Amino acid sequence: MASLLRFADTDYFLSGRFFKDLESDHPVLVDPLWLGTKLESHFKDFPLPKTDSSNSFSLVTSGSTGVPKIVWKDWNEIQNEVDVWLQEPYTKVMFQETNQVRVHVPLCHLYGLLWGFLIPRALGLPMIMGDTQSQNKSELWITSAPHLQSIISNKTQLPKRAIVSGMKFPVPLARELRDLGGISLIEIYGSTETGGMGYRDPLRQNRFQLLNEVEVNFQKEGETSELCIKSPFVSRKYFSFSENEWVLQNLPNHSFYATGDLGEISDLGFYLLGRKDRIIKHKGKRVSLDRIESEILGLKLEGQFVCVPVFDDSGDTIGLFTNTKDPIDKIYQTLRNELPDSHLPRVIVKQNQIPKLPNGKTDYQTISNFCLEEYKRLKTLKENRNSQFKITTDTSVSDIMQSILGYVPQPNEHLVYDCGMDSILFTEMFLKIESIIEHKIPEEDKQSGYFVSLSGIEEYIKDKLYLQ
Repeated sequence: MASLLRFADTDYFLSGRFFKDLESDHPVLVDPLWLGTKLESHFKDFPLPKTDSSNSFSLVTSGSTGVPKIVWKDWNEIQNEVDVWLQEPYTKVMFQETNQVRVHVPLCHLYGLLWGFLIPRALGLPMIMGDTQSQNKSELWITSAPHLQSIISNKTQLPKRAIVSGMKFPVPLARELRDLGGISLIEIYGSTETGGMGYRDPLRQNRFQLLNEVEVNFQKEGETSELCIKSPFVSRKYFSFSENEWVLQNLPNHSFYATGDLGEISDLGFYLLGRKDRIIKHKGKRVSLDRIESEILGLKLEGQFVCVPVFDDSGDTIGLFTNTKDPIDKIYQTLRNELPDSHLPRVIVKQNQIPKLPNGKTDYQTISNFCLEEYKRLKTLKENRNSQFKITTDTSVSDIMQSILGYVPQPNEHLVYDCGMDSILFTEMFLKIESIIEHKIPEEDKQSGYFVSLSGIEEYIKDKLYLQ
């Protein structure tokens, strides 16, 4: 059976061409956004894999490296997964009293294909793609956390029900949705390779409930464990592109598949810490960069935020890259108020655009390099200032600020400032103030509004610590 390349848009599925292809060929489904990019050459310039298996197709995916992978799917396995999800109590509840499904995700990806196309089709429900002005209360949305966040920001009416996937749902966003009231959510947990593994209600649950069909095992990964699964929905083979050809990779029968997700399981369900290649040790704690991004998503900050590791001789730390129009002082103050210290970035870089890979995904490597360069610059600046500035009992707050910023700020001027007052210097400010007053400033005080201006700091020292 020949493999048939399809840049699969919505019309491809709704017109019925997908099912016609299944009858005679093996369709290889590629995101239309890849058309015209250099990734297209992987499929146009080199022979596609072939199969003897009828009624099968492939989904093309790629990770943070941008290297494509062709994941093989048998139609019977997909149909079995649809049947299983239709029997899940949460699924039945979500589709009750639903007269149409509004889909905000591409159908050429597994989550969109299952929840935005095949399950509604099995239930005989009409589909609407994308946002339109006409909405009704009985709609079910197949969407994502970023899209729900944008809906809240634009003050558009939310649906009563929504199914999301693609990331661990942000706690602040879940809290905000709960406060607004009237919405029910299911978050689907899985990947193209694994199929659906479980679900949770992000408004009420911190752990995923895994399907009965999923058998789990854990492989020790440092101080944490990687989730490995056996499931009838796991793809048994895929092709990776290497040295100008598609190389077959087989998963042995009855073996466990390593998901790449770290976490732990209990009677309450599976707690997802994050992807193992996105976890670093920061301030003595293992921290998921994906989780930090997820938390920032729920903080009502304008723009996109990408969290990356910054590797330095003194230890790993966190960098934050953004295309926001907000000043860095507002960003950092918000993060200090909402995030634990272990999740606070040591450097924030702001540019107009987020670097992307050819597949449209975030270019984490380039962003990491930007943050590392800025981190080294600030670290050198800090070392130079420390060597030139000595604190004595006669040192004033103005002297401290001048040593950090390079100038004396005006009263009521923000200190966490675009021209240089980033998270490293903000920390340095506290260390120097604590040194001169010989008093440890409580963390809750550091996160107060006193420390955004020179006058605020002076007021804190006088009023809170009774110093002159």
